Amino acid sequence: MKKIVPLVAVLIPLLAGTAFAQSSGEADPAQAKAPPTARTTPAERADARTQRRASGGKAARGPQIGEGQANPVTAPSQPRAERRAAAAKRRSANTAANKEGQFSRGGSSDAPEKQKKP
Repeated sequence: MKKIVPLVAVLIPLLAGTAFAQSSGEADPAQAKAPPTARTTPAERADARTQRRASGGKAARGPQIGEGQANPVTAPSQPRAERRAAAAKRRSANTAANKEGQFSRGGSSDAPEKQKKP
């Protein structure tokens, strides 16, 4: 506790000094306002509106964001019966190969059975 009090006594003036250094938030009157400009007439506004309408129409009818990227091409979908028949054929071939001993136990050279020393 005795060590904390001097530390706090040193930090308070440092923090208070930065807090009071903030500005009052008032703007400089010379730079607070933009220079005055002439008001636009209704004819100028209508002309600008027609130009925006024309360019906006072209943008709306043109290519949109993401249209240039084609979706990834996937394999054509096969009917469920064909997929099941192919799976059954693979299963029967694997069963026959397993009975003949064509598959090594563990499946890879990193398998624990292959790492055992006889």
